[in-house]
Amino acid sequence: MQTVKHLARNSGFLFINGIATNILSFFAMLYIARYLGPEDYGIFSFAFAFIYFFSFIPDMGVHQILVREAAKEPEKAGKLIGNGTIIKFFLSFVALLLALILINGLNFPSPTKNALYIASLGLLISGTGAYGTIYEAKLKMEYSLLFNLASRVFLLAFVFLAIANHSTLNTFVLASVLATTMHNLLMVLFSKKLVKVSFNVDFSLIKQLLKEAIPIAIASVFTVVYFKVDVLMLSFLRGDAEVGFYSAAYRLTDALVFLPSAFTTSTFPLMSRYFKDSFDSFSFAYARTFKYLFAAGLLIAVLVTFASEKIILIFYGPEYQNSVIALQILIWATAITFISVLISSTCVSSGNQQIISKTAILAALLNVALNLILIPSAGYVGAAVATVLSVSGSMLFGLLWVHKNLLHENPLKGTISPIIGALVISLLIVLLRSYIDILFLCTVSVPVFAAVLYITGWIDSDDRTIFLNLFPAARFNSKRF
Repeated sequence: MQTVKHLARNSGFLFINGIATNILSFFAMLYIARYLGPEDYGIFSFAFAFIYFFSFIPDMGVHQILVREAAKEPEKAGKLIGNGTIIKFFLSFVALLLALILINGLNFPSPTKNALYIASLGLLISGTGAYGTIYEAKLKMEYSLLFNLASRVFLLAFVFLAIANHSTLNTFVLASVLATTMHNLLMVLFSKKLVKVSFNVDFSLIKQLLKEAIPIAIASVFTVVYFKVDVLMLSFLRGDAEVGFYSAAYRLTDALVFLPSAFTTSTFPLMSRYFKDSFDSFSFAYARTFKYLFAAGLLIAVLVTFASEKIILIFYGPEYQNSVIALQILIWATAITFISVLISSTCVSSGNQQIISKTAILAALLNVALNLILIPSAGYVGAAVATVLSVSGSMLFGLLWVHKNLLHENPLKGTISPIIGALVISLLIVLLRSYIDILFLCTVSVPVFAAVLYITGWIDSDDRTIFLNLFPAARFNSKRF
């Protein structure tokens, strides 16, 4: 239970971090989208989608291996970070060079090309990414909260200033790059409080890190393709306006991915230790995480599906009405991603990172093929459908592998009650949405969903024990009554 409390503390910081930074980032992107309009916002989104294709190069899968090894052997953290930084800086220059060559070689319109040149500068700062290892390995995510808040506040302030001065598209691209730079510089400066980084080159260690990271690097390549190929194909096949509609919806759903990422980032160092020292603890951590993430993802998907029109109109305005259907589709891809994130974390923590390479390849190939089929006829709606189908295929592959080869448990265990709860609140919303505001209905649906989970026995004695140990006040009150 002490481990659970420590995990809850770290997860709490990550959740606060995710909520706060995503709110700040969302409002920054919202003001950018409204100020630029669908076409220029499409160029803005395209620029970062294009550069995202080079973002895997500065890491090449090394980061997760660094976290895993630093969690297992904390005394080697300084040496790991130093050599990891050397690797990342070399690769970041390679990434920048390749990006500049390709930008210069392709026949982009002048506004797009200028935006791409500015966005590519963000690749340079990626070399400092190894310093994030220490905060994850030591479960000190309060520092990440500080760094992210500082960078997002800076971004939002810069956006307000740029709008007030009637700035052009390129100013907003530069603002995003500078915000990332601030985050990474803070990460480097504060690392001295936790570890002394050693830059003594150890070629055997570098070789080991790269060898271990190869499967993750392969997965990163195909993950990049999977996540951003739809935006590029939309831009080439349907134009910048459709990219703007699609990206507006995608921004909303992408902002929710921090929820599973926060939890799995906290559990990853612990699961790495558990797999080595206690397989029962490893299995328990996986089962509980799967259970909670499945229920959370399903609840969010149902509520956003019903409230999508209201959400788009509130945040983007009637100019982005076409984004409603994209949001209704993409939110289900996000719900599926809740489980995919757990599968990826589980595979790497158990030393089976080659599996996430296979799932990423499957997702990328499915996404490209489906986009080629669907985008010409259905545009951004087809791109959204392709995203859901491809992430579903890769998730099922990874889930079945984990439960067949690693944990040998029924993958459907713990899913029935959340599905019943989703059906109950869906019926409630359908019957009452003509009479009651949809956002109020969605709010009321959350405790109804929780009540269904409790009544059906989904919340068991282990869940209650965990809750009561995390919140001693609740245990005290339960004894009184």
